[in-house]
Amino acid sequence: MSRLLAKDELTKKLLQPGPRLNTPRVDSLSAPNEEMGMSVTLDRIRPYDRNPRTQRNPKYDEIKESIRQVGLKHPPVISQRPGDDKYIICDGGNTRLQILQELYEETGDRRYFEFWCIFRPWVSEARVLAGHLAENDTRGNLMWVERAVKVLEARSIYEEEIGEELSNSELTRRLAADGYVIDRSLISRMAYTVEHFLPTIPQTLYSGMGKDQVAKLISYREACRLIWERCDQEVMPEDFAEAWHETLAWHDDEGQTVLAWNIVIDRLCGMLVDRTGVHYNIIELVLDNIVTFRKRRWDLEEHEAFLPLDDELTLKRDPDALPPTLYPPLPEEEHRSNPRTPDNDGPGVSSVQSNRATGEQCHDTSEIEADTSMPERESSQQQNNELTRLRKQVAQLQEEESQRADSSNDASTDMLLMPPPMADEEPATEAEPTDMPAGASLDERQARLQGQVLSEWQESPGKRGYRHYLAEQLGVATIDFERAAPLSIPLMSGDTTPPITDIWFIEGTHDSIRALRIQVREFAQAIARWGGFGGSEIVVPVEEGIGFDLIPLEDSPDRRSLLAWQALASLRGELNPEYPTDASLWGELLGTHGDDADCTWNDAILVRYFRLIRLIRRLRAHLHDNTGDEA
Repeated sequence: MSRLLAKDELTKKLLQPGPRLNTPRVDSLSAPNEEMGMSVTLDRIRPYDRNPRTQRNPKYDEIKESIRQVGLKHPPVISQRPGDDKYIICDGGNTRLQILQELYEETGDRRYFEFWCIFRPWVSEARVLAGHLAENDTRGNLMWVERAVKVLEARSIYEEEIGEELSNSELTRRLAADGYVIDRSLISRMAYTVEHFLPTIPQTLYSGMGKDQVAKLISYREACRLIWERCDQEVMPEDFAEAWHETLAWHDDEGQTVLAWNIVIDRLCGMLVDRTGVHYNIIELVLDNIVTFRKRRWDLEEHEAFLPLDDELTLKRDPDALPPTLYPPLPEEEHRSNPRTPDNDGPGVSSVQSNRATGEQCHDTSEIEADTSMPERESSQQQNNELTRLRKQVAQLQEEESQRADSSNDASTDMLLMPPPMADEEPATEAEPTDMPAGASLDERQARLQGQVLSEWQESPGKRGYRHYLAEQLGVATIDFERAAPLSIPLMSGDTTPPITDIWFIEGTHDSIRALRIQVREFAQAIARWGGFGGSEIVVPVEEGIGFDLIPLEDSPDRRSLLAWQALASLRGELNPEYPTDASLWGELLGTHGDDADCTWNDAILVRYFRLIRLIRRLRAHLHDNTGDEA
């Protein structure tokens, strides 16, 4: 039983001091454990030190004026690192924070010093970086190189956390989990940009060079690298990076967002020529082949993209590996337009060669009479003068040829680019039968050619010359649109891949089972692209039959896709009964009836379908002949 305390004892106990507090003094509260709104002052918050944006926001002045007029409408999102005494911007808002600081310094208004924020608990460094990337990417004003650098920085943070390297797929998944969705293919381009382009053209990248320009530059670098590795006996593979850097660094310029591609490609070709010793025209042709074929996702070896380079390297390494080939004579038109007579131009080329041979014989003679020394010196001087004059004429002719080639409407272009006759080909005579009326002028001939052109396709002189050279070596026929237009049934169309210059004629170099199957697949893909399923898994290349197989279309295809699929399937003799099979589908495709213009082939697709029929018929003839030979 407790006893009652006296009044004085109770007072004494109440006045005794309480227990002493042994814990350290708390100057500030810890960060909250959940998302909440809070009021923060400028001195307690700072910008994110890993901010992806390195350049001034292009809308900075516009945002500043908006905050000045109506205040901060969107509170910044902040967080706090463990052990840090200040808050940081979490998911974008560094521009707004900088504007608030400027406005407070300019006006001293308290509303710019203390403002409302949204606090989110700290998760990880990668989560905050992903939040900034997502915020800036949503607004669409973050440069490609800024995104690339910070995505790779996020990869480093993830790899440091888990202690192992991340694949592109895993990095994509982790960024998506942290709020930043990005395509896996873009990560590969970003890594390529930071590794190979940022050290070489930093000013161009930070001026705003976009991903399309970067993708094009990647294709040319990879093409140059493949050519470099092909010339492994002439160069060291590990020297390519340095050669690339030295060449491209000259084209880095502040303020430029698009490269001068004509100049860049020319310098890259020149670099490869200097390092490998291969002729410029061969390098230019192979470089264009690689870039074009890879864009179309063609196999480089199957389509013989490296064939000109391989032939050039074979001759360079062993001059006796291939039989020598003499250049064909100049076209008859140039001989007639530049006559040389002893009266006006002096001795011709044959005279120079004869004099040179005579001089060499005299030089080899052991006894030379003294009284002939003066005429010999005069003859040598005459030869030098003649050679100088001839060089000037050649340079003038080359300049005129380049000027004519630049203009597709110049009537003399066709005459200039007309290939010379083969060694075993009889020269054309005026009595040669053509569709052109007798005495037709150049304007009439040009009008005839233009009437057979659906869309222009310029074949470079280098490609045309190599095509004639290859046909001559193999002893097969070749064709040029300008010469065949009055004689054959050509039709030029270059606006759709692959280009076509003749419906019926087949180049001798392409008249084999393997080459025909490749062409059949290319034209089948052109029809498929028109139908909306080109480049997919629908048209499957095979090494039997006519060269391709068809997979049924995906669910709910439109009528245009159905008609294109059936048109290709009919060439194989296999129609899908679930697709349109009535005879009227051909009239709809050919445009002979029907009101739906979207399901009618345009001229470019129509001529390619005719060409496809011709190629398949030729391929089947070869297959039949091979079967008969085997029997």
